[in-house]
Amino acid sequence: MFDSIRAVMREPLLHFLLAGAGLFLLFSYAVGPDQADNDEIVVSSGQIEHLTTLFVKTWQRAPTEVELRGLIDNFILEEVLYREATAIGLDQDDTIIRRRLRQKMEFLVDDFSAADPSDVDLQQFLDDDLERFRTEARMSFEHIYLIDSSLEEASAVLATLQNGEPIDPGFGGAAGLLPPSFEDTSETVIASHFGESFKEELFSLEVGEWTGPTESPFGWHLIRIDHIVAGRVPMLDEIRNEVQREWLVVRREATQRAVFDSLRDKYTITIEDYVAPEP
Repeated sequence: MFDSIRAVMREPLLHFLLAGAGLFLLFSYAVGPDQADNDEIVVSSGQIEHLTTLFVKTWQRAPTEVELRGLIDNFILEEVLYREATAIGLDQDDTIIRRRLRQKMEFLVDDFSAADPSDVDLQQFLDDDLERFRTEARMSFEHIYLIDSSLEEASAVLATLQNGEPIDPGFGGAAGLLPPSFEDTSETVIASHFGESFKEELFSLEVGEWTGPTESPFGWHLIRIDHIVAGRVPMLDEIRNEVQREWLVVRREATQRAVFDSLRDKYTITIEDYVAPEP
């Protein structure tokens, strides 16, 4: 007899039934009076239309009757499991769910900030922050850098170049760490190669003449600038899309900050002292 009982207790079906009964008791205990009455699920025509639209976007065709029934059944199953999961508190203290809900709140706030700015709005935004849209100055130049040369030696080579005389190719040259010339290169790129102070001095030099010596982390440079294009702030018509994109970003950030600050004001916030553990 005991062997028969042990055999029954090992049956997977019995385990399933016991687990189901346990979940049922848990649901019954966890669901409050208000939740217990909420046992009706209505699949509205709008929800069916939404399910159909998603299917069409995915498969590029309308669902068959069988497929639509499957979509509805899946929706109902999702709703049932969602309600039962929230009833027993599975949504509590879940980092992923918290982040998803935060994202949804942020999306709602973004809807408030959506707008089509007028030309007056965009022009004012451009005028208020000209540096945001200023194009960088650019230049084309060639250079000779003199590794391990003194200032006096570099000055002597410069004088030779200015007199139109050839220089000793073994004395110094552009081969090596850097290309011998830079074409239509922005301020940022020049500074990334040679440093900020070198870039500032470079844009102060005369065009069309060998000048220098100018020092960088690589050594002394002799430079001839071919041309410089000054930086400028474009007209609104030239950069309308960029200005509108930045306007929307700033508006969204300001709206979020205002809404979130007002929501925080609803709460009394206490931050307890915390002592970090010793490393």
